[in-house]
Amino acid sequence: MSDAAAVRCESCDAVLLAGDRFCEECGARAGDEPAVDEHVPDGREEVDLGWAAAVSDQGRVHHRNEDAFHLELAGDGIAAVVCDGISSAASGDVAARTAAQAAGAALAAALRAGASDLEAATVAAVSAAGAAVGTVPMTVRSDAPVPSCTLVCATSIGGRLVIGWLGDSRAYWIGPDDARQLTVDDSWATDQVAAGLMSAEEAERDRRAHAITRWVGRDAPGGPPSVVVATVEAPGRLILCSDGVWNYASSPRALATLVERLPAEAAPAAIARTLADMALERGGHDNITAVVIDLAPSREAAA
Repeated sequence: MSDAAAVRCESCDAVLLAGDRFCEECGARAGDEPAVDEHVPDGREEVDLGWAAAVSDQGRVHHRNEDAFHLELAGDGIAAVVCDGISSAASGDVAARTAAQAAGAALAAALRAGASDLEAATVAAVSAAGAAVGTVPMTVRSDAPVPSCTLVCATSIGGRLVIGWLGDSRAYWIGPDDARQLTVDDSWATDQVAAGLMSAEEAERDRRAHAITRWVGRDAPGGPPSVVVATVEAPGRLILCSDGVWNYASSPRALATLVERLPAEAAPAAIARTLADMALERGGHDNITAVVIDLAPSREAAA
């Protein structure tokens, strides 16, 4: 087949081979419809919505995946949630799935309704997640902590971005000249660094580093989630992930370096797979979840 007659990728114009489901150059889906229920390797779940995608992998050690995510296009906006079930608690996998579904549905509904206060909608969504997890049945073991999980969520519409979280699942912003962590872990390690008792490197190496101080669950400390609001001023990528990803690339620069190894036009699905594969290659000692969303400023912000 000549190049003129070849089927080409709609994202980067690379030539596609017969039977290709994804572009080998940029990772974009080869087809018109987004894939939600694709065949993926055992222990892995993928959702590809074009400009947003998610990958969740069981990892190499755990016998089940206690991470969960929700990713939904809602009108002109998008709602995303990543939850990580607390492994020492009962039914951490059920807690994570329940929280992600409840928070994601609430955020998507707020976007469709044209909610003007997405900060309040985020607080309400996390509260809905807490109420839903509170209904998860307890285990027959009386000594097991109640079902619980961490949660990080995002809504974006019209160049506005709102992030909310409880625990140590994280949100990062990766742009051409900008790499930032948008969340601050609710964890023992963060508290030690904030108090000046340890450096970040020392705290990360401590066996208590992943002990969280806030979470979603029946026994969670009171108070609303942390919320940050940002305006998207330049094209970039929002990454939500569980600690199964950032364990192996915790700094924004380390995460950005992984993204920069791909072509600039790489699709979110390709980036999410790259992050999951990186975590597996470096040990995969935890469940692994990454959501990647391409965002750009609104016309008004750009002007």
